[in-house]
Amino acid sequence: MMKINISQLRKDPGSAQPFSFKTSAGELSLDNPEVWVESMVVDGCIINKGMIYEVTGKIRATINQCCSRCLEDMVTILNVAFSEEYREAEFEKSGEALVQEINYFSGDEIDITDLIRENILLAEPIKPVCSESCRGLCPECGVNLNINTCGCNSIKTDPRLAVLEKLLSKD
Repeated sequence: MMKINISQLRKDPGSAQPFSFKTSAGELSLDNPEVWVESMVVDGCIINKGMIYEVTGKIRATINQCCSRCLEDMVTILNVAFSEEYREAEFEKSGEALVQEINYFSGDEIDITDLIRENILLAEPIKPVCSESCRGLCPECGVNLNINTCGCNSIKTDPRLAVLEKLLSKD
């Protein structure tokens, strides 16, 4: 659990308080915690804006992945910025209109565990590639085209157009 104690921050509107956490994929209940290389580092600052507390910061994490084009192992380094606003839960019950973008908390602590989990999940690449110039695998023989070339015919004719190809050949 990543909880920020704001008891001192409450006393001084306009002030800021830095925070830093180390966490792991297991603590965040992420799927496949074994692919996350090291502990994740969360650094940030919380600002007292009167009735609203703004939490901003950055998450640094490393993940072992497989390139979606060539299937080689690779390491992805994530640097994820986040920003979220929190408001005390007693204001939620006061009859004011609820604001969708604001999270609510109670007591002297703000729990940012869900915020960190959500930002990590959104930042994780769906189809990671080892490089933008990755050529992938040959669809015929399966050779890694980044390392070797193959003799497979790279031009495929649509079987529905094979009859037209015969008309163009002058044999």
